[in-house]
Amino acid sequence: MRDGPLPVVPRSPGSIGDESPSIAPYSGGNRLLDALPAADAATLESDLTIVALKAHQATHSIGQAMTHIDFPIDAVLSVVATLKNGATVEVGTVGNESFVESEAALHSAVSSRTAFCQVEGRVGRMTLESFEGRMETSPVFARFMRHNVRATLFSTQQFTVCNVQHNVLQRSARWFAMTADRVGRPHFTLTPEFLAIMLGVRPTAVSEASDALQQTGAIDYRRGVVTIVDRGILERVACECYNACKASFAVSLLR
Repeated sequence: MRDGPLPVVPRSPGSIGDESPSIAPYSGGNRLLDALPAADAATLESDLTIVALKAHQATHSIGQAMTHIDFPIDAVLSVVATLKNGATVEVGTVGNESFVESEAALHSAVSSRTAFCQVEGRVGRMTLESFEGRMETSPVFARFMRHNVRATLFSTQQFTVCNVQHNVLQRSARWFAMTADRVGRPHFTLTPEFLAIMLGVRPTAVSEASDALQQTGAIDYRRGVVTIVDRGILERVACECYNACKASFAVSLLR
């Protein structure tokens, strides 16, 4: 359970438009796109631009018209809700299992939440026009996107239960395991303060959980860099929500 007031995400993430486009074509990395049948996947290159995002770089702003959809490759994005007092709180994390904005699959053209880069890396960016075109002309593409939205909704519900029923150690282990899956490597940069925001606890609670995970031999965490040392131990410590959400996204990719 939470052990204090809910931390909030910094009010001013980086501005949209500071990204670094790449001339490299899309060659895979987003599990949702990579699961598409060959006929659909073969034409993805023409609609995708690879963009490198920095930590805290904004990608979508609440109330603004959507211009693009981001399919994370090895970046991790955070979706936040804005309160009346201007503070923002994370309501979702998106990696290479999904895309932002998921509402586009439900015919929305306006961002209902703000999104920004949580762990720096690359995304495959598709214009909203191209995305909508594929939704209309490819029943398979549309089905995959909508099934993914369903998996995202399941995960959101599961994490609500997780925040109430599971302790900080279990949730930290789950978060580390999920992030390693999303970036596709056993190490990534993350400050204790930012992890505290993701889990909705005080930074001291995160430090205690990280120390405990290091003592088990599951991770190494120093100078803001997390390294997964023993994946088996980490998953045994993680709560059941890790496997539940992983299975939900896996089912969404079945043709």
